[in-house]
Amino acid sequence: MQTLGVFPDVHLEYQNANSMQRLKNLVSTPTVKLQDVAERLGVSIATVSRALAGSDLISSTTREAVQVAAAEIGYRLPTQGRKVRKSATRLVGVVVGALHNQFMTRLLEHLHDALQEAGYQVTLLIDSMSDPQSLQAFRPLIDGYLDGMIFATATLDSPVVRELKRRGIPVVLVVRSVDDAGTDTVEIDNVQAGAEAARHLVDLGHRDIGLVMGPENTSTSRDRVAGALQCLERAGIPNERVPLVWGDYTTESGYSGALQLLQQPAPVTAIAAGNDTIAFGVLEAAKRNGVSVPGQLSVIGFDDSPIAGSPLIGLTTICQPVEALARTAARRLVEKMHSGRLGTTTHDILPVQLIRRETTGAPLLNKRAS
Repeated sequence: MQTLGVFPDVHLEYQNANSMQRLKNLVSTPTVKLQDVAERLGVSIATVSRALAGSDLISSTTREAVQVAAAEIGYRLPTQGRKVRKSATRLVGVVVGALHNQFMTRLLEHLHDALQEAGYQVTLLIDSMSDPQSLQAFRPLIDGYLDGMIFATATLDSPVVRELKRRGIPVVLVVRSVDDAGTDTVEIDNVQAGAEAARHLVDLGHRDIGLVMGPENTSTSRDRVAGALQCLERAGIPNERVPLVWGDYTTESGYSGALQLLQQPAPVTAIAAGNDTIAFGVLEAAKRNGVSVPGQLSVIGFDDSPIAGSPLIGLTTICQPVEALARTAARRLVEKMHSGRLGTTTHDILPVQLIRRETTGAPLLNKRAS
């Protein structure tokens, strides 16, 4: 996998060799109709129509079943008049799951600035968008007013991204990727980033290393774990000796994950956290349990959020180029909206940098023979 240079405006793209064939397949696929949805569920066309419109005359159970079936078979909601309204909106939707960490708020700030400079306004959608119901809930806004969308919260199993592409809405993924979605993606090389974090701990002399990660169904967690395990295995530390805790990208998850690793019969001497927010929870767990950092426990995070570099914390972390991620994603979306070429996809991979601070050091004692 190739990596970009360090300048925000410099980018590298590669064309997905199968994207044009997939586009042809989509074009040649017969249009799915309301009748198809109705036949799939064994209900009337009127019921399907009312359910998709959110009518209170239809039970919530039936509405949910209709919405799921419509998304699964690729039913495209009518968008009459969308082009007329669309040409005047210059409005872009940015989807995030939550705003509880500084990395996401910084990303949003840079996305807003970059899109505004290009003449677009931003509307923020705070929702995981991980199920068809979410898509239906935001349908009036998406179909009627948005020129395009940027997803910063996609999960690996999200059906929404693929559905939006089927419906001809320009979409760009930033930070996270979705396998085989055929969608423009802007991210770091998370496998390399995970390996870099593990290599730093190994170089310091650690052999008892644990991983406290975010959700298992995100590309960021999956790829960082893969990179870390590959690096540790090359260093002679087999995967079965590396305790792994999946969780959320929150301090609470970091705290509980760290307790699991610190309370083992042979506690770890180092923890690689899925992001800085998780790392803050790890540090809090260490403090409350009398574990000195970095004397007894080294901690490394991801993101390099502003608070990570404060004198009170001094967190060692893997720095993501947040402004470059945002500006590249905004540029890709603007290009896609202007060209209308939805079948051609790009994949931008930006570099990372290890920032060493006070939370990592050599272990006082290896508790396990290496």
